[in-house]
Amino acid sequence: MPKLNCLIISLVVCLISISAKVYSQISINEKFDQLFLGENFDSSNTFWSTVSNSDNLLIVQEGEYIMHRKSTVSPFAVMGNFSNDLTAFKLVTSIKLDKTSAVDGSIGLIFMAQADGKGGFIFEINRNSYRLRQIDGGNYKYICGNSKTGGWVESSYVKGLNLPNLIEIRTYNHSYDLLINNNYILSFTESGYNAGSFGFIIGPASKGKADFMYLFTTSKAVKTESSSDSNNSVSGQNTTMPETDVMALAESIILLKTQMNKLSEENDDLKQIIQAMRGGENENEKQKENYNKQLKEYEAKIKMSATSYDSLVKVNTDLLRYKEMVMGNDNGDLVINLSKNLKKEKILNDELLKSNKALTDSLLQLKNELKNSKTKNTESTVNNQKAKSASENDAEKKPEKKEFVLPKEN
Repeated sequence: MPKLNCLIISLVVCLISISAKVYSQISINEKFDQLFLGENFDSSNTFWSTVSNSDNLLIVQEGEYIMHRKSTVSPFAVMGNFSNDLTAFKLVTSIKLDKTSAVDGSIGLIFMAQADGKGGFIFEINRNSYRLRQIDGGNYKYICGNSKTGGWVESSYVKGLNLPNLIEIRTYNHSYDLLINNNYILSFTESGYNAGSFGFIIGPASKGKADFMYLFTTSKAVKTESSSDSNNSVSGQNTTMPETDVMALAESIILLKTQMNKLSEENDDLKQIIQAMRGGENENEKQKENYNKQLKEYEAKIKMSATSYDSLVKVNTDLLRYKEMVMGNDNGDLVINLSKNLKKEKILNDELLKSNKALTDSLLQLKNELKNSKTKNTESTVNNQKAKSASENDAEKKPEKKEFVLPKEN
């Protein structure tokens, strides 16, 4: 119990600090004291579609609503299947863009959507930007950004791919406030809508997820029918719990889920750091192996050099012995004998060169004579064959036979 009390106190302190930071900037300070919808996507329900085809995949899995737009042509809207007449509300949700291969890939929210499909607001985020558009008849009107940028506005408040973004939208008396990750973004007014539907939007060739959606309102704004579902709570469904307890529980769940997402993000960062460190260790190990290999090669070269050096020392020692004999004139006949032997070998080498040249010339002459003899024999044979063939042709000449050909079709 003491630990639980400490946890509750810490949650309250966090809520107060966050609220103090945000309330200093937003224009709507109305107290949204009633929970209208609490959706944690723990299991499938009738509020959100489940689809699996060649264009879309919409499923509830592991506490998330997974939206995968396979088509690369256009975005896709998923509207919530619950009735409401809310004129004032606070919408809090966590959405995440997992991946996209399209330039305009995104994920977002639809709110205040009109029944005729010609009105409403669409808020989207991509890798590092956000945009807010209004459906005006059959066209879009940019509330932020411009047509040159497609309405997109870069913001450091928007996290990148695979990271959750906490989105909060408030409206009261036709005024609207928009916050991203507890950071105030913008305010605007629109008097044309009194109420509207809610939903998600997933961009072309994009995959994203929604972690939760909570919809709060004021007691005066509740004008809806009761609905029963085990995975969500709608205003009028739970009357046994005091409203203040429901609000505190919902706010606590939002805070806890936000903290869980933050911890998950930090966990992913730690995993990347560990992976990088392991990669560095592997690189160091590989470098160490290369150094050991080079060291062995250098040791082998040193060993070969030492062997060569020993051989040279031995040869040099033998030569020095002969040099000392010559320089000291211990045996003068050695130089004379060496000179005589060198002269004798030179004379013998000259005689061998002359003999070799004579043999080469004789061989070349024989080859030429053999070649001329073959040429004459070949010409004689050819002439004889030609004469024989001519005589045979003359003897066997017969009248030419004509080939039979079919006539052409008409």
